[in-house]
Amino acid sequence: MRERVVVAAAVTLVAISVIVGLLVRNSGEPGRIHEGDAFGVEDGSYEIGIPTAHVDDDVWYFAPGITNRSSEKVTLEDVRPGTLPDGIAFVEARLFDKDVFVTGVPMSWDSSGGSAGDDPSSKPSTEVRGYTVLPGQTLPAEKIVYLHVRITTTKRPLMSEGVEFIYEQDGKRYSQTLSANLTIAAASPKR
Repeated sequence: MRERVVVAAAVTLVAISVIVGLLVRNSGEPGRIHEGDAFGVEDGSYEIGIPTAHVDDDVWYFAPGITNRSSEKVTLEDVRPGTLPDGIAFVEARLFDKDVFVTGVPMSWDSSGGSAGDDPSSKPSTEVRGYTVLPGQTLPAEKIVYLHVRITTTKRPLMSEGVEFIYEQDGKRYSQTLSANLTIAAASPKR
């Protein structure tokens, strides 16, 4: 009887040790997103102004270029606007081959003011999730990321500030926001 109690106590101690060990090892906050710097300090930023977008219009604009300045590969999980005001709804980010835009890559496109031939929704694309950027590699080289948003209000101006890149590197998740602003401006007065 005493041996059973000793064995049960030993098994309990081993189980507690294993559980505590797992908790300590996994306390690296698996869902936590760290502040990233794989894309280095930006050399510049851009502003895109669109005066032709109306309510329910789709707007596509390209994400800033990135270069993996770290010594390890980066695998993209998501690309999205940094901030969004009420009136702009984020739809998705897509990865395109640059050569599908036969007349050149437009900086932005919207349903009311864009040429039908440049409509990104009519071009083949893939998810950004899973795309790997090797050390020293630049995006866009052959590929480009477009963000797709929808206008849901008549209020103007509307501004989305920054573009956030969520990525995985060496088993950890990171977020880095680059400067790139989209402004849905009031329509220019007709002359």
